[in-house]
Amino acid sequence: MKKFAKILALAVCAASAISLSACSGCGGTVTYTTTTSPNWQIRGSAADELDSSSVLLTNKEVATYSISFNGGSNSSYSLEYYDGGTYTTTFYATSYDWGSENIPAEYRQEGQSDYVYVYETQLTLSGAFVMGENRHEFTNTINTVSYFRSAANNLVPVYSRQDIKCTSPNSLQPGTLEVAYVEMDRAYETYYNRDGSAASVTLTARDDEESGTAAASTATEYTLIDSSAMGIALRSMTQSGTHAFDVFVPVNGASARYQAMWGSSAEISREDVNYAQIVSAMDDAAESGYILTGLTDGVRKYSWTPVTVSLVSDMTGPSTTYYCASVTNTDMNASRAALMRIEEVVPFNLGTIIYNLSSLTLEAIS
Repeated sequence: MKKFAKILALAVCAASAISLSACSGCGGTVTYTTTTSPNWQIRGSAADELDSSSVLLTNKEVATYSISFNGGSNSSYSLEYYDGGTYTTTFYATSYDWGSENIPAEYRQEGQSDYVYVYETQLTLSGAFVMGENRHEFTNTINTVSYFRSAANNLVPVYSRQDIKCTSPNSLQPGTLEVAYVEMDRAYETYYNRDGSAASVTLTARDDEESGTAAASTATEYTLIDSSAMGIALRSMTQSGTHAFDVFVPVNGASARYQAMWGSSAEISREDVNYAQIVSAMDDAAESGYILTGLTDGVRKYSWTPVTVSLVSDMTGPSTTYYCASVTNTDMNASRAALMRIEEVVPFNLGTIIYNLSSLTLEAIS
C-alpha cells in the first residue's frame, strides 16, 4: 500500500499526541506517563471510574459548538468560512469485546472484555479559498469516533475511525489557486491491541489514494492517545505545567510528539459579548443539574484554564488552544472540566477558527 499521505486536515481536536523516548536510569526503565483522571465526573479522583454502574453506560454527554472565523494575514491568498458551521461532541461508555471477529486476529483475546469510553465528533464547515477574482468553494465534513480505556488505565486507545471529506490549505505562497489547497476524501479505521503498543490501520480511499491496511508500532513509555480523542483527553489532565504525550495519527500512519502547556485559571466575564453564548450554555447545564455551579450574589461564576497543544519539533507548525472549565477540587469537580472554547490556528497565516460552547447536556442513550 502506498504510504499514507500527510495532510493538514482542518479538524478540531484532531491534533496528534505526544511521546518522548524512554531513558534508562538506576538499572530500570523510566516511564513518562501523564496522570489522567476522570475529570468529566463530579468526583474526578475515582481510582477506577468505569464499571457496571457507570452513568455513562446509559447516558451520554452531548456538547455543541458554534463556529466563527478570524481571517489571517496571508497576502497571496485567503480563506473564508461561512456562517452555519456545526461541531458536536458525544461522550459515553460501552463494553468492548476483545473476541470480536472485527478485531484483527493477532489482537483478539477470547473471553476478555473491557468497559471503555466512546468519544464521537461531527464537524461540518463550508468555505472558500480565494485568490484575486478566483474562488474554490468547499464543504468539509469530518466524523470521528474513538474508543479508549478508563483514566485509571491511562486512556489507552482500542479503536478509532475517521471519515474525512476535507479541503485544506497546502502552501504559503502558491502560484495559482489550484495549488493553494489539497483535497481528501477517505476513511481510516484503526484497531489497537489491548496494551496499545501496536495498531492496524485500514484506509478506504474515495480519492486518488490507494486503499489498504498497514501495521504500525505504537509502543511508547509516554501516554498514548488516538488523535480523535484529543478533546476529551485534555480534560483528564492536571491543569498545570506542561505535559508530554504521544498521539497516534491514523492519517499519517504514525505517532507524533506533542506537548500540552497549561496556563493560568481566569474567571469568564459575563459582560464580554464574545463569551455570552458560553456562559448561557453553562447556566443551562447548571439549571439542568449536569454541573453543580451555584449562585453567588444571584449569579453563577465560571472559570476556565487554557491549554495550548503544539508539536514537539524544530518546526512546530500552528497550535491549538483549548479552554477547559477549571478543576479546583477533584472530589467536588462542579464543572466537570467542560471544554468551553477552542481556538484553532490555520496553517500559512490564514486565520483562526473559534469554537464556542453553545449547549452542554446529559441525554439518555436510546
